[in-house]
Amino acid sequence: MNAQDEQITQVILTFAQPVLVGLPNGCSKAQFAGVMRTVLTVWNAVVKDAQDGGNQHETAVLGTIASAPKEVQLMVKRLIKRKKTKFATEQRLIGQHWVHEQGGEVLFGCEAADEQPAPSGVPFKTK
Repeated sequence: MNAQDEQITQVILTFAQPVLVGLPNGCSKAQFAGVMRTVLTVWNAVVKDAQDGGNQHETAVLGTIASAPKEVQLMVKRLIKRKKTKFATEQRLIGQHWVHEQGGEVLFGCEAADEQPAPSGVPFKTK
């Protein structure tokens, strides 16, 4: 991973910290990956809306979780607010990300997108 990827990875992990501290000890790679997919979806939605000058991506994310448990809805709304208030100046979209397990430890990394992610329900790709 190059220095730029390490930097954006640290930014994303700091952004995700309030969610990550709530994960159970010894959570599985799959649980962690699922949480990070949500975190990255929120991040990219808010960045895209800032670029486009609208809120259609945020609205789409909220629509997707409308039938989810209230705690999930609250988590996503808090992430949206956190991105807009504490990370507003960071406007890089996340392209690829990965979650690996090594020596019993779950590792995460990501890359800023070189180009706009493809229009899909998931605004990032996994390696």
